[in-house]
Amino acid sequence: MTSIDHIKKGVKITKKTTLRTEERQTVKSLLITLALMIITLAGAFLGLTSQNAQKGYALQQEKLKNEYLENMNSSITIKINESKSFTEINSKFDTTRMEELDSELKTYVTNEDNSLEKPDTEETNKQVN
Repeated sequence: MTSIDHIKKGVKITKKTTLRTEERQTVKSLLITLALMIITLAGAFLGLTSQNAQKGYALQQEKLKNEYLENMNSSITIKINESKSFTEINSKFDTTRMEELDSELKTYVTNEDNSLEKPDTEETNKQVN
């Protein structure tokens, strides 16, 4: 057997590359990786910034609504207090025109109260003085 007839089976012949070619491929893959990372991080940053801006706008709108409702609440409270004031009640109703009812016309809620004899107001006033 000569050396020409003898070929090893199963061994692949690989293409040898130079160091310069490997260096270029490595730099190229690193640049692609860095570019993808920068694009991904920029997208995430812009997304989060956008969400924060939207939340800030919504918060500002809620603050304005809250301030408006507080103003309405205070104005309604003032109106309630004015309507409850004694001078307002007296101006609405003329108490000087009120007349005393006859004792026969007076009726109370329960029968016991109706059956009780009412003392005269003059006698009560004398006893108090």
